[in-house]
Amino acid sequence: YPDVAALGHNYYIQLDGQVSAVDGTSASCPVMAGIMSIVNSARVKAGKSKLGFANPLLYKVGASTPAAFNDVTEGNNKCTETLCCKTGFFASAGWDATTGLGTPNVDKLIAAAIAE
Repeated sequence: YPDVAALGHNYYIQLDGQVSAVDGTSASCPVMAGIMSIVNSARVKAGKSKLGFANPLLYKVGASTPAAFNDVTEGNNKCTETLCCKTGFFASAGWDATTGLGTPNVDKLIAAAIAE
C-alpha cells in the first residue's frame, strides 16, 4: 500500500536523443525522493538531523498537520491506459490504499518536518 502519492503520468524525458513520456512509479518515485531531499535540506539548515527512514515522520505529520498533504478523494487504481482489472482500490477521505496520505503540500510538509 502507498504511503503518499505523486503525479505518475506523462513525464517528459529524453533517452538516447529521443523524446518520450514515462508513467508509473518510475516517474513518481524520483519526484517524492526529490521532495524528501528538500525536506532534509531544510531540517539540516534549521539545525535538525536528517530523517533517515521517513515514514514515521510522514504519518506523524499526516496526523498532526493534515494540510501537509492534499487528500485525494476521487479516483481508483483499477485501470491503466491500456487495461482495467477487476480488483483495485478507490480513493477516499483520509488515508486510503490508492493514494496513501495524499500528495505532499511541500511548503507545509517542510514546516511540519522542521517543527518535529
